[in-house]
Amino acid sequence: MENINIRLYKDGDEETIAKVVARTVKEVNIRDYPQEVITKIINTHDATVIKNRAEYSHMYVVCDNEEIIGVGAIAPYYNSETESIFLTIFLLPEYEGKGIGRKIIERLETDEYFKRADRVEIPASITGVNFYRHMGYGFKKLGNIINEKGEYRLEKFPKENLNNNDVNQYYLRPYIENEYHNYYEFIYNLKKNAYRKYVEEIWGWDEELQQKYFKNFIEMHKDKTYLIKLGEKTIGFYNYEILENGDYEIGNICIIPEYQGKGIGTQILKDILEINKEKNIHIQYFKQNPVGKLYARLGFEPNGETDYHYQMIKRR
Repeated sequence: MENINIRLYKDGDEETIAKVVARTVKEVNIRDYPQEVITKIINTHDATVIKNRAEYSHMYVVCDNEEIIGVGAIAPYYNSETESIFLTIFLLPEYEGKGIGRKIIERLETDEYFKRADRVEIPASITGVNFYRHMGYGFKKLGNIINEKGEYRLEKFPKENLNNNDVNQYYLRPYIENEYHNYYEFIYNLKKNAYRKYVEEIWGWDEELQQKYFKNFIEMHKDKTYLIKLGEKTIGFYNYEILENGDYEIGNICIIPEYQGKGIGTQILKDILEINKEKNIHIQYFKQNPVGKLYARLGFEPNGETDYHYQMIKRR
């Protein structure tokens, strides 16, 4: 890669940069996002947006000889002189795995906006999360919960030389079914492992019927279902619902057996409560399940029952 060089953005680069972004998301990010999200990313990274972003950031382009193959930028975080943010980091697919992404980050970390900062943030796609974690960036508090833009918020503290990448910090990734990801059976088996004993006691277990119920469950809830990750390992799933009155309802938080008892499910629950503290939060559970004691400790109160479930609420 002797012909690779990184230079500052100059007027006229924006058209090529926009094409780099479009190709990258179409060929790389498509692994982790549905087409409508890919289209949105492309539309919000056109040449006009790139040119505007270059005016308030320090933008760098990566070139193979004279051809632009990648980009990365750093800017003040909301005009702060003590916090900065990385933006618009993309690299053409054929240059992945060659250490060039690392070179982009290392160049940004030599920039004055990085050196003066007490804290630097990265809004990361699910595709890039593990790369940034390998570069020493860790999740912000509650940053493991994906935000409304589909981004993960990671950070580093340059002056403290702090690598805050806690290997035991979970994060969530949206459920998606495509040629790269197939978690349908994983979630079914996890849900089956969590609830089979209760279902058997009440109704008996009918595998064919449960498969039918689960198919309906995924169809109804796939847009509000997340996989729970530790590093690159998938250890569980979580889903929720927004009720007609705007209240938040927690569906399932299921962890694979070897990661149970480590406090991960409880931490996810606490994060959900913190993020949605302005809403009433509902939850229900099988009457045979002793988990109600945990919910009570976290502030839930009884809110009715059905024949087979207790219902609880944490009021805003």
